[in-house]
Amino acid sequence: MGLLSFALKGSYKRYWNNLKDLEKETGKKPLFLFIDTAISTIVTGSGLQDYLNYKFYNKTWKERKEYATIGFQAKFYKKTASIEYAPFFSNKINFHKNFKKFVKRDHVSYEDGFDKVKEFISNNKAVVVKPISGLGGGGVRKVDTKDIKDIKKFYEDLKINDEFVEELVVQNKEWDKLNPGSINTIRVYTYALNGKSRILYACSRIGSSDAIVDNFHSGGVGVLVDIEKGCLVGKAINKANEVSDVTPRTKVKVDGYKIPMWDEVKKMALEAALVNDKVNIVGWDVALSDKGPLLIEGNRGPGWDLPQVLINRGVRKELEQIAKEVKSSK
Repeated sequence: MGLLSFALKGSYKRYWNNLKDLEKETGKKPLFLFIDTAISTIVTGSGLQDYLNYKFYNKTWKERKEYATIGFQAKFYKKTASIEYAPFFSNKINFHKNFKKFVKRDHVSYEDGFDKVKEFISNNKAVVVKPISGLGGGGVRKVDTKDIKDIKKFYEDLKINDEFVEELVVQNKEWDKLNPGSINTIRVYTYALNGKSRILYACSRIGSSDAIVDNFHSGGVGVLVDIEKGCLVGKAINKANEVSDVTPRTKVKVDGYKIPMWDEVKKMALEAALVNDKVNIVGWDVALSDKGPLLIEGNRGPGWDLPQVLINRGVRKELEQIAKEVKSSK
């Protein structure tokens, strides 16, 4: 199969279209960019999205090698985020149990029985339904309980879809100004080892619609957090690498926007990181509620695309140093 034919198959067809769009920006032919992508994959372990996210087409090989690409991350997590502990985080019932102090909201599962689910629904005007397993916001939806006409069917659907029900988070009023409707979370990256923890990076994710999920991969934007000052810094960037000074929906200026309760956020993340420091690297999704900061979920081995895009440089050397420290501690 020729290289061009390969490029036009499956997801590569979409990628080929991305490269044709890049020709207008870079003046480089799609075939050249595609070959460059393939070489970059071999040399740096980058994926298709890495090449676009980090603008490798505009970077030197020295700069590219500084990035924690998808290939590098896979090897890194084997050393610092053992798959053995995946259910500790990714099973959301386990997560509620293991991090009860920081979750700060009630939940109910179909395994608790019909009566418990019925009672939970009757006591809440709105709830959030989530898959029990998985991360990243997939399948998460808000449900107004008045719209549940058949509670028995609702319960049976929870069993069929392996879902559970959570209390709805009411967002802090100041933070809600960035985008009402979505829970605008802050991804806090922590590193824990031998009973000590520290924050590596933090990035806010701000939604662009009424969808409850703010996910950077679902139409939202990311903004870097200044960890010391407790404010947003720089520009808002979406998945298409489009840059703006303001939030997409409410047009609030992001640079310098103060994060409510930031000291509490840091304290919570650092403490949560020590609950299981066998997993050295975690990305905590923190919501700012009207009752204080709380954890939405913890991502064992979080992706590094957002912070690297926002700071416009790679963090590979930092992560290599962490891997060395973890190895030497065993």
